[in-house]
Amino acid sequence: MSSLTHRRSLPPGATVTMRTMRDGWALRSMVWPPGARGSLLFIGGRGDFIEKYAETLWHWRDAGFGLAAFDWRGQGRSGRVARAQGGSAGFDALVADLGEQIAWFQAELPRPYYAVAHSMGGHLLLRRLVANPASLDRAVLLAPMLGLVAAPVGPWLARQIARLQVRRGQAHAFVPGAGHAQTADPRRGARLSSDPERVADEAWWVARDPELGSGGVTNGWLAAAFASLDNLTAPGVLEAVSTPLLVLTAGTDRLVDSPAAMRFARRLPNARVESIDGAAHELLREGDAMRARALALIDGFLG
Repeated sequence: MSSLTHRRSLPPGATVTMRTMRDGWALRSMVWPPGARGSLLFIGGRGDFIEKYAETLWHWRDAGFGLAAFDWRGQGRSGRVARAQGGSAGFDALVADLGEQIAWFQAELPRPYYAVAHSMGGHLLLRRLVANPASLDRAVLLAPMLGLVAAPVGPWLARQIARLQVRRGQAHAFVPGAGHAQTADPRRGARLSSDPERVADEAWWVARDPELGSGGVTNGWLAAAFASLDNLTAPGVLEAVSTPLLVLTAGTDRLVDSPAAMRFARRLPNARVESIDGAAHELLREGDAMRARALALIDGFLG
């Protein structure tokens, strides 16, 4: 059952550092001591921050995993990109950051090495694994961004608009309907989870530490996302990922395209694909029954 204590505190014992990337950008990074079941790197999605998944970090810590997690550049306490809180650093920069963070994770903790990556994090992890499939022993992708719903206009038109706005110098402007205070938008919460208590936890963390909050999607982020999707889903690319994978899609996802994710995931040579019926986008912050099913599949896969 849901525990308010675990949802609104992090497991004790973490070491927190600001790790400097190759270009001088610092990423807030946390690592917990080794565990008997191996080492797990949690990789969040767009707009996420470490504390948002505190409840699940407690679950894995109690289950015996050593843990590491970080805030992406432009999110959480890893600074902001340009003027907009949701501004994009470009997906190539994020893939490079992830490579550095995986190397740090492996230097801090012992094998076996696992990763669980949500949404944009799953997309970026796949891009990393294309070139480095042996860098992890196993990985789980949660509602991976292998296609975008882009409501209400749909992905084709959203792509054209984002490209046009970037050419007009509006890369750091929010897309229509997005803004700075995304945690205050009840429509966004409903797209993420059907559990109002877990939806409220994100706003609680941001009220406690406003630096954790991120704005909505910008034109630059959306254009970069579509370009990266083209890169990842090109013929022969996904087929290069030999890492054993568990891919979990959300049955009622209104942010990423679950049918597209399932279709592309079937091109992965060593992947098991499951859908969590009735779930919204954030599988690990859904209602108890759906969250428990996702965790059971993850824990069983990691062994």
